[in-house]
Amino acid sequence: MTSRIGAGPWSSVALMLAATLLAACAGGAAPEDVAREYGRGVYANDASALWRLISLEDRRAKDEAAFRRQQQDLRGFTRDAVRQLASYITATPVKTTMTSERARVTLRFRLPDANAPAVRALMHDWDADRLDKLTAADRQRIAAGLEDLHRKGTLPTLEGDETMDLVREAGGWKIFLNWAGGVRVTFSAVVDPAVPLDVTVSPSSMVLARGERVRVSVKARNGGTREVTTRVSHRIDPAGDAKHLALLQCPLLLPAQLAPGAAEEYESEYMLLADAPAGVKAFTVTYRFPSGAPLAR
Repeated sequence: MTSRIGAGPWSSVALMLAATLLAACAGGAAPEDVAREYGRGVYANDASALWRLISLEDRRAKDEAAFRRQQQDLRGFTRDAVRQLASYITATPVKTTMTSERARVTLRFRLPDANAPAVRALMHDWDADRLDKLTAADRQRIAAGLEDLHRKGTLPTLEGDETMDLVREAGGWKIFLNWAGGVRVTFSAVVDPAVPLDVTVSPSSMVLARGERVRVSVKARNGGTREVTTRVSHRIDPAGDAKHLALLQCPLLLPAQLAPGAAEEYESEYMLLADAPAGVKAFTVTYRFPSGAPLAR
């Protein structure tokens, strides 16, 4: 298992997003509506919208700054296009169990497939730099193209069920992620003394609910006088539970090359799988920068 919108094709998207977000924040919103809007926020990487929908109990366990670091930082037209696609998400209730203070909702989500060839071609293969250089007319043409796919029913989609827990608060139903009972993941780096790299990892620690992701930034600077080439490995402990912490993205699987004085930043992404056993309480992830030929040249 995230608009800066002007006239033209964007105006209808703005109205849709505003209406759904206001409905989700209203005291009378049904738990299914709140869960649907949370799903849209996850798809769109909209940290502000998500934070408003998360329970006070969870917010006491993780602050907003830490939460925002987990989200992919989408900007400019890429962000606007993803939010447009998020507005097309539908979610049909499958099952709801509810008491006066708690609810568990299962929804069948139908999501636009952002990686489908038709969408990638329209979005210039999601090249953020290229998209940001487009003219206003080109952006409107792309937005209209996405809207046309959606209107004609030819927008490729993915479908699956998602179950969410909610709690009733003074402001209405909120998503309950149980961060207080989540899994703490600690990140660090070990650099061989023979490798002249200064390495920092951020965040150093994060509590994850099951099904939640975290993005990790590894910054390396070559403090030596020669170019450094090293193949970076990472280790997840305890090894017996490592299969429950999935590595979704890691550019450091390729050799890292840094010129003297140069600095690079690499982003990894992990997900704590939704079916991780209750007995899993903590992980440590260690990035290792080993010595060995060829290291420097």
